[in-house]
Amino acid sequence: MHHTGPFDRSVDVVVLGLGDAGAVAAVTAHDEGAEVLVIEKQPADDHRPNSRYAAGFFLVPEDVDGAVEYLSALYAVNGELAMIDPGLIRTWAEETAATPAWLDRHGGKYQRLNIRGEHPSLPGHESISVYKAQPTSGSDGYTGCPMHGFLRSLVTEREIEVRYATAAKWLLTDARGAVVGVETDGADGVQRIGVRRGVVLAVGGYEASERLKTHYLPVTPVHFYGTEHNTGDGITMATEIGAELWHMNVWPGHFVARFPDAGYTGGTAIDLWGSGRFGPAEGEPAPGSIFVDGSGRRFIREPGKQHAAHLALLAMDADQLTYPRIPTWWIFDQARFERATLVPTYSGPTGPVRDYTWSEDNEAELRRGWIHSARSIPDLARSCGLDPVVLEQTVSRYNQHCAAGVDADFGRDPITLAPIGGDRYFAVPLWPGGSHTVGGPRRDAKARVASIHGGSIDNLYSAGELGSLHGLLYPTGGGSIAECLAFGRIAGRNAAADRTVIS
Repeated sequence: MHHTGPFDRSVDVVVLGLGDAGAVAAVTAHDEGAEVLVIEKQPADDHRPNSRYAAGFFLVPEDVDGAVEYLSALYAVNGELAMIDPGLIRTWAEETAATPAWLDRHGGKYQRLNIRGEHPSLPGHESISVYKAQPTSGSDGYTGCPMHGFLRSLVTEREIEVRYATAAKWLLTDARGAVVGVETDGADGVQRIGVRRGVVLAVGGYEASERLKTHYLPVTPVHFYGTEHNTGDGITMATEIGAELWHMNVWPGHFVARFPDAGYTGGTAIDLWGSGRFGPAEGEPAPGSIFVDGSGRRFIREPGKQHAAHLALLAMDADQLTYPRIPTWWIFDQARFERATLVPTYSGPTGPVRDYTWSEDNEAELRRGWIHSARSIPDLARSCGLDPVVLEQTVSRYNQHCAAGVDADFGRDPITLAPIGGDRYFAVPLWPGGSHTVGGPRRDAKARVASIHGGSIDNLYSAGELGSLHGLLYPTGGGSIAECLAFGRIAGRNAAADRTVIS
């Protein structure tokens, strides 16, 4: 919005959003000597950004050149390498590699895990390691991802001003199109805040906007298991002043369950093995469990790629105008039902943020009708609207693979081949979804927001999932938090060093 009038107040840097990216940008700009104001639309007493729902994983390149090769290969799969400034990829690799040292300087705690890049067929995957944030002496009473709790404590320690329950409505620009401020709406009404240096957009994606999801994502419905406050505000503000968008039609996806009568509108991840992790528990037999489509047949090597499994759901039947794999049905037996909760309780809406509380034995959810149950596979099929004969044949064939120790249809890992049996069978419908979107205003290696007219929009920066550099394929678990930390620092540094035309 072109603005020529006075400002109600001026500061050096305004950061929009207090997730991981916004917190790091605010801390970095402050430590560079800037006067920083954070605008957060959620209330202070119920602040639930996506960062709070996360498990706390973040990737770290052990070899920068290898990481550049790996991320470049991921873009090449999507046919996007020619559209990307190679400097952006190298900056990502160098800055994410510097994260442990940055955490050490600021008192963060973490552990290194034995996890590498998610796509071992691509060069450079072994250069990536995954770390996990550990709890620190953060804010009293905080529940949620330890990384976000730690970053919030850094903001508090520096006494950086945060205006909660205040929505950013417009980016204010001068006659040249440079950003010179932000219009907000909060407890004090509408205010226009000028910036002497820059604005950082870190307001998250559009997981809670049905309009944007329907418009941009290649399939509908898609259900995400994070905050219900990410409604695409950054996309609206940035496009109004001519920002170029990218990655709007992709996301790091999973199969998710959804229980709208729980009072939470999003989805939730599932725990296929009852192990509390993506893979089966070490030293324990995996319980019987498969995915089937609307015909009652398997179609994937369960559970699929961790952050690309949703791609298997996009196959459309053009004759019937349906997506036969939406919903997918998760079929499992008594052993899985009794093993552990069907959903993870360490992160997401059923985790520490407690959007809803899942029972330890799954019985409350069974009584509520969220889980289908029957004494035979044909009866279970009828309960789900599937063909009883086909589903029984599917389970029988899968069990034959288990007996042989080889999944002749999809090559599933032999250690997960446990037959489906017993006196009771269960099913849950699953949908495409995940933790977050990645689309938004395109950024460069300096975290500057790109303009549709070429170049960048002066004094405007972005960080986090809004305009993430990740395209079709996601590098591995922890890619998003790593990007928040890296580009939060880059955006904070460059915004603090910028100068606008206002006094």
